[in-house]
Amino acid sequence: MSSAASQAGKFGLVGLVSTLIDFSILNIVHSGFSVNLIIANIISTTIAMGFSFLMNRKYVFTGGTKSILHQTVAFLLVTSFGLYVIQSVVLHLLTVTWTGPANLVVYLIGAVGLSQVIGKNFIITNFAKIIATMFSLVWNYVFYRRVVFI
Repeated sequence: MSSAASQAGKFGLVGLVSTLIDFSILNIVHSGFSVNLIIANIISTTIAMGFSFLMNRKYVFTGGTKSILHQTVAFLLVTSFGLYVIQSVVLHLLTVTWTGPANLVVYLIGAVGLSQVIGKNFIITNFAKIIATMFSLVWNYVFYRRVVFI
């Protein structure tokens, strides 16, 4: 396996665990405590971001020559934009502005009889979060590799 492929695989693994942390906290805070979706997302992504920095620095992007201060500041700027701007815009877009895709997912899940078990709000929230996460994932990988951990 090439170095770039190995690095991408490790990034994916760290991203998967970070995403599990993010989604778990998002659903607990939003559904369990009735916190606004955008605020719940900011809380969940902040916690996941701390985990992600530590693991990406130690496990994925090793051998960088920049100082930890440079890496920390660059990571916070890049990740914050991905999580707080890109994800918030996509979440708002898919839950308020353009609800067709989320409603289609609700309909499809309902067609197999699961919407009664899962709940419409849970489906919409997590559908939007998955799409938002994909956008920020691409953003983060490109900028971690080219700006943060160099």
